Amino acid sequence: MPTKAFEDFEVGDKFTSPSRTITETDIVNFAGISGDYYPLHIDEVYARETIFGGRVAHGALIYAISVGLVASTGVFADSLVAFLGVERLRHLAPVRPGDTIRVDVEIIDKQETRNPKRGIVTMKYGTKNQADEEVMVASLDFMMHRRDDG
Repeated sequence: MPTKAFEDFEVGDKFTSPSRTITETDIVNFAGISGDYYPLHIDEVYARETIFGGRVAHGALIYAISVGLVASTGVFADSLVAFLGVERLRHLAPVRPGDTIRVDVEIIDKQETRNPKRGIVTMKYGTKNQADEEVMVASLDFMMHRRDDG
């Protein structure tokens, strides 16, 4: 039996992740891993001439780090069966090297499934920078163990 389960999450529950500073190394490493060498992320001279006025982090990098920050809270413990998907992912503001982000999370939905051993929890992630400006939002669906194995 899991130590944490579907029943432990309630609509309206909120929590906040720890924060993390985004570094130039993060951006360069992500470009290498993903193969996304778009000059907006890796070429300061090019990026200075854009609407952003300088380099910005990849949106996918900010999403990935946000997922990791939430996982680092231990909120899931051993409740997860599967990550089902993400909806309404929006990048609202650029994240630059040196910015520090955190994730505010809210449980926005819970659904039982036909399988009495599983339930689905939907969480809204709101990633904010050091100025408390929301830079990314998304809704993520997770399949979780039920405490009562049915």
